[in-house]
Amino acid sequence: MPSLLRIEDRDRGAWTLLDDAPGAAVAAEAPRVLVVLAGAGFDLLRLRDEAERATAVVAADAGAILCRAAGIEPVAVVGDFDSISSDVLAGFGPQQLHPSPDPESNDLEKALAWVADRFGADAEVVLAAGGGVDGGRMDHALANLGPIVRQPHARISMVDGEGRLFALRQGHVTIRGLAGRRLSILPWSLHGVTVSETGVRYPLDRALLHLGGRGVSNEIAADEATVTVHDGVALVWVER
Repeated sequence: MPSLLRIEDRDRGAWTLLDDAPGAAVAAEAPRVLVVLAGAGFDLLRLRDEAERATAVVAADAGAILCRAAGIEPVAVVGDFDSISSDVLAGFGPQQLHPSPDPESNDLEKALAWVADRFGADAEVVLAAGGGVDGGRMDHALANLGPIVRQPHARISMVDGEGRLFALRQGHVTIRGLAGRRLSILPWSLHGVTVSETGVRYPLDRALLHLGGRGVSNEIAADEATVTVHDGVALVWVER
């Protein structure tokens, strides 16, 4: 069975995040832009696969190094260029380089602003990051999760070395063709969120979850599973 992730929530309506059915056009309604972040351990074959799904690829600062290693040519390299050498920068044309020294935003925010300006506010954005999200720095890792949860109307997701992460706000996601994969729910609210899960090893029925162990590493047990967030915001991670 082809893999499918389809989201329906209050802010974004219906959004097909993943559809591996033959001939499926996941990004038919809007451009899909892959933004590559700096980070260690990202599988280059996985990065190429995500690039093939995208309309365009943008490198956020040292994400350009990963693009070069994977043989991917970004349409733009955006950032303050403080973590990328002049030798690497010399490999890109001037039309690809978009320096922004603004200290009030990080490289990801700079890249997202460039994408919105070039492709429009409705563009779908996929963030590619290594397992540590930002090469091992926890402060950068948490900061880079910010755009996913603080922009209710934006269609932003993140892929890491093992799965796909997205926010769910008072809505549900349907998961098909991923039986046996891991599934985690990470509440992003001080008071927790109310969650239901079906088609999984440990079902939930309007359970109040807080950020912690419960809800992490469940297992998809059926051809079709669902996750519903009844209130608040949660990050959902699905193993590929």
